[in-house]
Amino acid sequence: MQQFLCPQCGASVRFDSAGAVMVVCGSCRSTITRDAEAARLVGVMAELVEDGSLVQLGTRGRAGQRGFQVLGGLRLRYEAGSWNEWYIVFDEGTHGWLSDASGQYAITRRDEQADVSLLPSFDELRPGEPAKVGGALYTVSDVRRCRCIGGEGELPILVGDGWESRVVDARRGDAFVTLDYSDATPVVYSGTAGQIRFDKDTLRRKEEIEASTGRYRGKVLALDCPSCAGTVSIAVAMATQVVCPSCSSLLDCSGDRAEIIEANRRLARFNTTLSLGARGRLGAEYTVIGIMQCDVPTDRTEPAWTEYLLFNPDQGYLWLVETQEGWQRVSVCDDWPLLHDMGSARWGKRTWTRKYDYVSRVKQVFGAFNWRVRRGDSTRVTDFACGHETLTREQSDDEVTWSHAVRMGEVTIADAFGLPRTTRYTRTAPTRPQEDQTPDTGLIWIGIAGTVTLLWLSEVVDFGAILLGIGLIWAPLAMTGHLRGASSLLED
Repeated sequence: MQQFLCPQCGASVRFDSAGAVMVVCGSCRSTITRDAEAARLVGVMAELVEDGSLVQLGTRGRAGQRGFQVLGGLRLRYEAGSWNEWYIVFDEGTHGWLSDASGQYAITRRDEQADVSLLPSFDELRPGEPAKVGGALYTVSDVRRCRCIGGEGELPILVGDGWESRVVDARRGDAFVTLDYSDATPVVYSGTAGQIRFDKDTLRRKEEIEASTGRYRGKVLALDCPSCAGTVSIAVAMATQVVCPSCSSLLDCSGDRAEIIEANRRLARFNTTLSLGARGRLGAEYTVIGIMQCDVPTDRTEPAWTEYLLFNPDQGYLWLVETQEGWQRVSVCDDWPLLHDMGSARWGKRTWTRKYDYVSRVKQVFGAFNWRVRRGDSTRVTDFACGHETLTREQSDDEVTWSHAVRMGEVTIADAFGLPRTTRYTRTAPTRPQEDQTPDTGLIWIGIAGTVTLLWLSEVVDFGAILLGIGLIWAPLAMTGHLRGASSLLED
């Protein structure tokens, strides 16, 4: 460990890692490198953007049997979102990176043995296509052009605000590689996704995360008054002109702010089973922070469905999907399935058969999400089924993701969110085969035979005999309809 005084503010800073080349001063945000036995100021770094991450400087964890500790972190932003890269030191003294993308984790280390001369160029790689890295065949999961928007602690590379990078992630089962094209010669980082166990005592406290993400509860939006910087609360369906309660300024909420209010007006007209800000217990207590309504634009007969994004400070994100067929609980896959020509997939020691392939479009969107989502966004979706469970592959222009869905009963959802226990039934016309919808011909012939016999035995064909004959013919019809009606009631 080396300790220095910050050249900018005089605060104490230290290098715990022999592999770190810079450190961010916790007091004044200056970025400092060590030059021999002296500290040298090279710039200023913005604070990490608040994103509700559980990880912080000093967090300890285990990847398999290897323990590690977080020494520093970067926040990287791309067009549709952002993620954290945490610089970590393993217990044996080697270093690596912990990728933290909305609670999805991967541990990687620089692969010094990789032959980068065989790698394709950055512009040649596309999501969903194969990429051969180190003799193994991976599937490209995302291609990003990103820039640094904040950092803290110790870092092994010289970066600053605005530093740009080009990175590609690829997967094979739970194997995970990052191809970094930031410099002239690409660098390979290899490791695994998921399988991270954290020391809970070293993670951020629940109260701290809840305080920082409370703005996503969705019931009231807060804007800063441009005149006095006071907080102006805008409730659902308010007018685009509001009065600041602090300085009485009349504010015209135009541009992006007008869109915010309009989105809430749409929400006021859009009825959903769960509302923004609703809290429900699904193992842990989750809060609904985002709602999307999606449809299939190429098939107007296909009914729309609703997707709810839920958040818990300890557990992270969870999806609930509501369709006409019921509810599903959806989680993102760390361990990717193995595809067989898009006709089937192998995952969890089971074979999943392709069921649907379609384009999903975002029809309405409200609340907060862990990536940028807009009305009109389209995604190619392929569903694979195994029993009552579903594997879903979603592909956009920049990314491929896999998720696993399990059915949930309406009563379970109602109990979790404190809703009335009402069950929806979809009544449809009978779909029995045509021959099943006619009376039993055997019974009809019995009635006809009985009538002929009665008339033959009667010496005089009177009115009473005719009525009795008609009754014998129609009795089987009435009996068949009565039995089927009772059967239908039992089935319902």
